[in-house]
Amino acid sequence: MLSLWWSKVGGYMKKNEKNDGNALLKFHVHQEFAVLPIVLYAILSGIIMICFHNYSMKAMILAAVLAILVGFLLCANKADYWNAIVRGLAQYGNARLILIFMVIGIFSKLLAVGQIGAGFVWVGMHLHLSGGSFTVFCFLVSSLISMGAGAPIAALLAVVPIFYPAGVLMGADPAILTGAILSGIFFGDALSPSSQVIHTTIASQHDPVTNKSAELLQTMKERLPYLLGAGILSAVLFYFLGASGTAQNPELLQSMCNPKGLWMLLPIILLLIICFKTSDLFIGVTYAILAGIVIGLATGLFQFSDLINIQYDTQEVHGILIDGLSGVVDIIISTILLYGLISIAMEGGIIDKFCNYLTSRKAVQHASGAEAVISIGVGIVNILLAGCVLPSILVFKNIADTIGKKANVPASRRSILLTAMTTNITAIIPINSAFVMGAVTVINQLAASHSYLPVITPFQIFLSSYYCLLLTLICVLWVVFGVGREGSRGFHISYHHAKE
Repeated sequence: MLSLWWSKVGGYMKKNEKNDGNALLKFHVHQEFAVLPIVLYAILSGIIMICFHNYSMKAMILAAVLAILVGFLLCANKADYWNAIVRGLAQYGNARLILIFMVIGIFSKLLAVGQIGAGFVWVGMHLHLSGGSFTVFCFLVSSLISMGAGAPIAALLAVVPIFYPAGVLMGADPAILTGAILSGIFFGDALSPSSQVIHTTIASQHDPVTNKSAELLQTMKERLPYLLGAGILSAVLFYFLGASGTAQNPELLQSMCNPKGLWMLLPIILLLIICFKTSDLFIGVTYAILAGIVIGLATGLFQFSDLINIQYDTQEVHGILIDGLSGVVDIIISTILLYGLISIAMEGGIIDKFCNYLTSRKAVQHASGAEAVISIGVGIVNILLAGCVLPSILVFKNIADTIGKKANVPASRRSILLTAMTTNITAIIPINSAFVMGAVTVINQLAASHSYLPVITPFQIFLSSYYCLLLTLICVLWVVFGVGREGSRGFHISYHHAKE
C-alpha cells in the first residue's frame, strides 16, 4: 500500500519537472534525494536511541551531522549546499527561536536555583497530601512551572528531580506519578502564553483571506475548553489511581522542603501577566529574569556568587546566567542543524512538490480531508523525530499552511491541530520519545544515588500519561467528527464578509 502510494507521488512529481528548473539545489540521480537528509536524520536518531540506548539531544545532533554529510555527497552544486543550510538559520522566525531558547534557559535555571520545587514540596507536606492527592498536586504544580518555563523539555528536566523522590516517599505510585509530571508539563505548556510551541505554530499559519498569522489569544481561547476538559479528567484519574502506599521517611521529606522557594512564584506570575498583555515572550521573560534575580537576592534564596561565579584557578565561569545558557546548548545546536535539513529539502523543491501533490487531491481540498492530512502528517513526523515538538512543527508547518489555506481551514484551527497532535501520544511513544526517555534517564540517575527509589519502564510512563492519551481522543473527535469546525468556519466567514 505504501509503495503504491509513493509511486503515485513520484509519478506526479515527474509530471511537474519544471519545478526542478527553479530548484536552487540540484541532486545527483534523482532530485527527490533533496529530502533524503531529513529522512535519514529521523532514521538515524531512532537507531541511536533504540539500538544504543542513548536518550539525549547529542544523539540527535550526531544523526543530523551524519545526514548533512550524506546530503553533501549527493548534492550536485556543493557550493550552494552549505549556503542553503545557513539560509535556514538566517530566517527571522528561526533565529528568533534560538534566542528564545537562550532566555528560557536562563529563566529555568533561575527557578531551579531559587528552589521553587522545594517550596511546593513544603506546601504538599503541610497540606498533608499523600498518594493520589500528591500525584494530582504534582500534576498541577508541573503545569504551573511549565507555564513559566516556556519549553516542555526544559520543564521536564527541572521538575522530575524535585517531585519524583518526594512523591515516592509520600506514597504515590511511581509510574503514575511520572505520568502526572509529564502530563502536567504538556498541559501547562499548552496553557502558557509564553510557550515556544504555540508562538512558533501561530507564526507559521496564515489566514486564507488576509494572509495574516494566527492570533495568540484567539487560538488559545478556541482550544481552552478542550484543554481544560482533558486536564480535569486527567486530574480525576491521577487522584483515584495514583496511590501505591503510605508516606514514609518524614525526616528525609523534611530536608526537601523550603517554604522560601515559593517567592519564585512571583517571577512566573509576572511573566504570564506581561505575555498575556503584550503577546511578547522576550519582554515577559526579560522582566521575569530581572524580577527573579532581585527576589532571590532579597530573600536569601541565592547569593550574587550564584549568579556569576568566576573560578580563577580553573578558568571556569559558572552561575545562573552561564549555566542557564549552557543547559540549552545541545537543544540549540540540534535545532540549528534541523533548520539546515529543512532548508535543504525546501530549496531542493521537494517540499513544494509534496504540497502541490497533496493539494491536488480532491479529498484534501475540503476542510475535513485537509485536517486529516495535517493531523496524520505532523503526527508521523513527530514520531520519527522522537517526539520533539518544535522540530516536528518546523518540518511540517509550511505543508500545513499550504494545505490549510487552500482548503479554507482557519489559521487558528490549524495551529490547534499542530500543537495538539505533537503533544499527544505521538510525543510519548515509549521506544523513542525524548520526553519519556529523558524522564527515565533522570529517574535512573536518581535511583543510582537513592536506594529507596524504584526504576520504571518507558511503557509504564506511556500508559500513565493520561493527559496525552485523552488529548489524542480529542484530536480524533475534532478531525473525524468535525467538533468545533462549524464555529471556526463561521468566525472565518463573518470576518471575510466584514472585510468586504
